[in-house]
Amino acid sequence: MKKPSRLDYAYAVGRVRVLEKKLVERAVFSEAAEEKDFPCAVKLIYDAGDFAEEMVHIGRSDELDEFLVKEEKNIYNLLEEILLEEEILGICMGENHFEKALLVAERAGYSFIVDYFRHKISLGNLKILCRAKYLGLSREKFERLLLKGGFLDERILLQNYDRSYGEIGESLQHTSYLELWNNGVDFLEERETGVKLERGIEDFLMIHLRKAKNIVFGPEPVFAYGQAKKRELDLVRILGIGKLKQIPVDILKERMSETYV
Repeated sequence: MKKPSRLDYAYAVGRVRVLEKKLVERAVFSEAAEEKDFPCAVKLIYDAGDFAEEMVHIGRSDELDEFLVKEEKNIYNLLEEILLEEEILGICMGENHFEKALLVAERAGYSFIVDYFRHKISLGNLKILCRAKYLGLSREKFERLLLKGGFLDERILLQNYDRSYGEIGESLQHTSYLELWNNGVDFLEERETGVKLERGIEDFLMIHLRKAKNIVFGPEPVFAYGQAKKRELDLVRILGIGKLKQIPVDILKERMSETYV
């Protein structure tokens, strides 16, 4: 099948430009985390975004899960309608196999999407490195877990595996990952949780996705919107479960990562 031209995406990009304006801002999620209970928090998100009305009638975690499954299906249906390349649709909605997704993106020839998955792989490897060291895994086991194809050379990660977190940070001096690594490991050593590193990774990827707003025609804005909407649903899940379980506000707000708007 002939590859669509960028102009063929004029309608699709127009659709997502309208939908982007309905995405929920991070500040709203933070405000919702401060609400007194689950119904108030969910109502705030519902009013700010574009969700099915059943959202405001959710009362239990299983109902929340069912709702989010339906919302993700709606995203898939939209992208299936407007994305003109099946392989891009596949990696947009099922992109957890990063190495395979990278190969697909490279074949499709869209550098923005290629770079997204190369960042995903590099950041995934840093997360694996942090966890492996924290759990005391052997270098050999760590090597088996590493993903291939990222911006970071896996050999450098292996060479630095037995060094301290701070020394590993020094090896990242000339990369774009230094700040999120240092913030993440400082928080890990202080609080014994990897939540700061995970949030730093999500923030980094969302900032990359925002660059698609500058692309006039092509699949990239559609791809970016799909990722942004899925992340929005993740934040709804984090917020909803947090409020249902009465997790302290400060801990919940730590999980509220950057959004597309």
